[in-house]
Amino acid sequence: MPTAPDNHDAHDYAERIRERLPRRLQELRERCGLSKYGLARESSLSREYIGKLERGAANPRCLSRHNSATA
Repeated sequence: MPTAPDNHDAHDYAERIRERLPRRLQELRERCGLSKYGLARESSLSREYIGKLERGAANPRCLSRHNSATA
């Protein structure tokens, strides 16, 4: 995993995360054998919200990241 960037590169680093997060979330969900519905049940997030995250149409909140990571 890459280290955190210097302050002048923080914006670019955050943008790369926003670009990669949707696909990575989907990959991990599928690797765990979970449907969107299954992940929703395990994480207490709605299936619709998970779909938006995977399409890049929503930005996760910190609490959501914790819930998704522990599912």
